[in-house]
Amino acid sequence: MKKKAATVPFSKVVRGRVRNDPAFAPALLEEAMRSFLAGEIAVARAHVRDVIKATIGYAELARRTGTPETSLIRMFGPNGNPTAENLSAVFVHLQRAGGLVLQVKSVPARRKSASSTQRRQSSNYQT
Repeated sequence: MKKKAATVPFSKVVRGRVRNDPAFAPALLEEAMRSFLAGEIAVARAHVRDVIKATIGYAELARRTGTPETSLIRMFGPNGNPTAENLSAVFVHLQRAGGLVLQVKSVPARRKSASSTQRRQSSNYQT
């Protein structure tokens, strides 16, 4: 008789990776910030939620930020909408807990080539 493969919740996999790979949590927090800056809010919230659960936990984060634990859980849930003030406080404390400082670096935006823009414009007028 063939055994079924056991499935493991993704959050548990992330927590295990954070414990076994010291560079993973900082990279995940950095990716969360990149996602926020790119407007991928749901992705960013999910990354922050994973970092919280895998590192200091909601209870400790609530103690450090002065924000109720249930509010933090809602903020970073699928339908959460953290204020800029709360988001900043969370990032500050997650950075401190991880012993890191996130930095912002500007790079030139990718521009579409003139030929691709011209092709797109000309295709809009074809009958």
